[in-house]
Amino acid sequence: MPTVDDLLGPPPAEGVDPFQLWRLGTLTAAMLPELMTVPDPSGPYRGPVLQFIADWNRAGDRAALVADAPVYEGDDPVVLPAIAVVVHALADRAGVLVPGWVWEHRAPTNVMLFGWRFDGEYGRAVRRRAHPACAFHRVWFHPRTLDKGTPDWWLPWD
Repeated sequence: MPTVDDLLGPPPAEGVDPFQLWRLGTLTAAMLPELMTVPDPSGPYRGPVLQFIADWNRAGDRAALVADAPVYEGDDPVVLPAIAVVVHALADRAGVLVPGWVWEHRAPTNVMLFGWRFDGEYGRAVRRRAHPACAFHRVWFHPRTLDKGTPDWWLPWD
């Protein structure tokens, strides 16, 4: 499988341009770890995770996007749990079988997916409405995040 550098060239010093992720084609869960560890001023998870969600919402064969388990050997303990919680919630919502590898990944502590403080006001608001998978994986996000790539993405968030 070609690397991200093979497909996009080496990242610029400021990180991967999230607007160029489409050049990779449809993202799979297995592609995410490499993309999520590239420095990005808006947070290294944001662009790849949102693009994956959008690709999922447009895909015909969603199970194929999550069939291969992501592999990560770096030192960020949240990369794999972050992927797992998104896949878990998307699969559950779509009625797709949750892949077995998803159950193997939990963050060591509760964290927000996109940099917000877990114990802040927004974190508390998110926890009240989050998908149940967030509690299992200890990675939390607003449930409307799953709407990326759908017409509902543009509806007002609460």
